[in-house]
Amino acid sequence: MMLLFWHDIGLIRITNTKRGIAMKWVEIITLRSPTKINKKFVDELLKEVAESDSPSDTPKHLIEIKVYHHSVVETDLSIHIYWKSEPGGQNKSPLGLRFSSALRNLGLLNHSVWVEKGALEFPLSNGSSKSPDVHA
Repeated sequence: MMLLFWHDIGLIRITNTKRGIAMKWVEIITLRSPTKINKKFVDELLKEVAESDSPSDTPKHLIEIKVYHHSVVETDLSIHIYWKSEPGGQNKSPLGLRFSSALRNLGLLNHSVWVEKGALEFPLSNGSSKSPDVHA
C-alpha cells in the first residue's frame, strides 16, 4: 500500500513496512545514576561484547550499538541497540538484558523495545518531482 499526501515540507510518499521481510527496531536502556557514571566501566561492557565469540552476545540481527550521554545531566546514560529482524522477534534480547543487569545497581534503569513504524529521510527536496519516502 502506498499513500501520497502534500505537507508543507513537500510531497510525501508513505509505504507500508509490514510487507518487507525485516523490521527495524531498537532496544533502549536508560540509566539515571545518583553519581557520575564511570565511563571506563561502560567502555569495558561494550568491549566485552565486541570481543565475544558467543553468538548470543553478537547476534546476526544486530546492526549497531550507540551510547549517549545526556547533554546537561552528567549522570544520565542511554544505550541504544539497533536491530533488523523478521517480524515477531522484537523482544528484549539476551544482549540487552546483559547490559541491563550490569547497570541495574548503578541507579534507576529503564529497558524498553521500540519498533520502527515510520521514517522520513532527509534532505527533503521541496518542489521536486522526487518525493522522500516515509515508511509507515
